[in-house]
Amino acid sequence: MEWNRGYFDPGKIYLSGQVLLGWEENSDGSFTVTSTGRTAGLKKRDDGSIVISCPDHDDSYWTEYFDLSTDYDKIESMAPQDIFLNEALAYGRGIRILKQDLWEALVSFIVSQNNNIPRITKSLKKIEEKAGGHKSGKGFPTPEELYEIRNSLCECGLGYRDIYLKKLAEEIHDGSRKLDFDKNTEKAYRQLLDITGIGPKVANCVLLFGLHRMERCPVDTWMKQVFANHYEGHQPEWTKSEYAGYYQQVTFFMERTSGGKQESRKGDLVT
Repeated sequence: MEWNRGYFDPGKIYLSGQVLLGWEENSDGSFTVTSTGRTAGLKKRDDGSIVISCPDHDDSYWTEYFDLSTDYDKIESMAPQDIFLNEALAYGRGIRILKQDLWEALVSFIVSQNNNIPRITKSLKKIEEKAGGHKSGKGFPTPEELYEIRNSLCECGLGYRDIYLKKLAEEIHDGSRKLDFDKNTEKAYRQLLDITGIGPKVANCVLLFGLHRMERCPVDTWMKQVFANHYEGHQPEWTKSEYAGYYQQVTFFMERTSGGKQESRKGDLVT
């Protein structure tokens, strides 16, 4: 499968803050992506087109995952006339809001709070290994598989977050918690806040990256820096727009990586 219509840059997506689980950068600059036990390879050609290597029967899954049916040119054209935002849209062009598996996104962002990317990645891989996914290639554990290893989560470098995941797995197992969120975004937000260990920032990350509610704008330390440096400490109007989540991603990406900062995934703070 090949994508040659622009607005798809795996390298920018990898550094955009939404990817915590399932992406590996290879030595040649390509990427190996896994989700729900499926695997795809991403290779950027010199002409900018992207080759997506996967079994034919997974084409539709990856088309959905990479959000290839959404017109990002249209989203960009609808952006308000805002100097910093328009600079960020040009700088971050190629970022797409991935339609990640809800369960994988939920666990990833619970682990992400007050944490940095190397520790998050290491902890998530340890969870996968505990559940046998690393050797079998079946990917990240399901809720029931996480329940089976719940008493070993303390060995995965999660710190205080292991209690949150253990309780969530137990609630799903006994039926007191359903991963069925309301179509109304505000109601879904309140449902997420009802989960132990989830606050406003994580709830909005799950809404945006796990439920694809593009109107949500997660605010972490980097976004507070955006507001402080470019908006006199105030949240700009675009944070309330229907595509606030996409505008958040490009401004987040520009703040982290422009001006010679070149922040990588080696040790930067996520929240």
